[in-house]
Amino acid sequence: MMRSHPPSRFAFTLIELLVVIAIIAILIGLLLPAVQKVREAANITRCVNNEKQLMLTVHAYADANDSRLPPSNFYQIVNQTTGNAAQGSAFYALLPYYEQGTVFNACTQDIANPGYLTAQFIPLKIHVCPTDPTTNNGIGTVAPNLATGNYALNLALFGANGTFNIKGAYPPYLIGNIPDGSSNTIGMVEASGCFPGYPAVDPQTGTLESYMTWHWPAYPNSFGPYWPNPDELPGQPSYTGLFPLPQINVNMMLANPNLSQSYHTIMNVALMDGSVRNISQALSQQTWTNALNPADGQVMGSDW
Repeated sequence: MMRSHPPSRFAFTLIELLVVIAIIAILIGLLLPAVQKVREAANITRCVNNEKQLMLTVHAYADANDSRLPPSNFYQIVNQTTGNAAQGSAFYALLPYYEQGTVFNACTQDIANPGYLTAQFIPLKIHVCPTDPTTNNGIGTVAPNLATGNYALNLALFGANGTFNIKGAYPPYLIGNIPDGSSNTIGMVEASGCFPGYPAVDPQTGTLESYMTWHWPAYPNSFGPYWPNPDELPGQPSYTGLFPLPQINVNMMLANPNLSQSYHTIMNVALMDGSVRNISQALSQQTWTNALNPADGQVMGSDW
C-alpha cells in the first residue's frame, strides 16, 4: 500500500514575508547610524591629515625662505615690460611645497590670466573636506563654480600689521618668533567652500563673499582662504576685540562668510607647531580669540 505525502511548500506566506521585511528594515535602521558614524570619523581624519600636510608645507616654505611665512598676497612680475603679474593666496605661494609645482609653474608665467585668475578653476584634493555639501570634488556648487578651499589661514597671523592689504608683503612674524608661541597660536581653521544661503554681496563688507577658495589673495577682500575677515582685524571697522566663534556642525544654508565653520560635530584647527587639535562648541570666545591672536600675551583658558 502506497503512502501519500503532503505537498511540499516552496514559498513564504504573506505574513512570513512581511516579518522578514520588517526584521531587515530594523537591522538597516540599527546599522545606518553606525555606518554614518564610521564614515564621518574617516572624514574627520582626512581633514586632520589635510591640515597637517598644509601646515607642514608652511614650515617647508619657511625653511627655504629665511624663516619667513608665505605672504597672504603672493605677487610676482611675470613680464617686466608690461608689468603683468601673477597674484594668489599664501596657499598659491605654497604650491611647490605640497607637490603642486606643475600648477604653480603653469600659472606663474606671462599668460592671459596669470596666478589665481587661472588657478581659480583648478580643484586640489588636499583643500577639500569630504563632509562639505557645498562642493563637488573641489568645485563649488554655486556660480561661478570656482575651485573651493575648506581650510582658511588665520589672517590675524598671516596678515598681521596690515600686511593683508599689501601685495607681496610677508607677515611680520618668522616661523620661530611668534610672540605667543607656535603651540598656542592657530594657523588654520575650517571653512565652508561656498555659502549658498548667503546673498551675493556681503552687507557687512560690501564685497562678494559667496565663496571660500584656496587660491585668491587676501586683497581685495573677497574669496580668499582667510579668516578672520580683514575688516574684523585690529584697527579695522568691524573689530570688536573678540573674534566670533565658529559655526560647528552647521547647516550649509546657515553658513556665514563672516565666520569660520565646520560641517563636522567638531572643528579641526592646525596650530603653528604643526599639530592639529579639535575644538567643540563649549570653547569660550575669549579663549578662541586668544588662540587666534599671535601676540596678545594671554594665557590660554582651561577650556583650551
